[in-house]
Amino acid sequence: MSKRRAAVPGGRNLGVTGMTWDWHEKAACADSPSELFYGPDGEKPPARIAREERALAICGRCLVRTQCRNHAMGFPEPYGVWGGTTESSRSSTRRGLTSRVA
Repeated sequence: MSKRRAAVPGGRNLGVTGMTWDWHEKAACADSPSELFYGPDGEKPPARIAREERALAICGRCLVRTQCRNHAMGFPEPYGVWGGTTESSRSSTRRGLTSRVA
């Protein structure tokens, strides 16, 4: 079963309404293939790490990285690389925030 993804970095899937997506047009990843930011099901750890490093390098030079990261944390985006964060880094942050609030 394939994972469902809410949106794609670079603004190629704008189906979510009620949100401001202007920053997508300025994203460094706008012309990059979405496969760089989203791994295939069953991706092996070494391949995932290499792919995420390539994606994070693009995020590192992005002018809208903060808006992208804020979107990923606030939406929340469970999959992919967003604003210089990976799935696992966002998950860890959410767990940390949840445990402090509880």
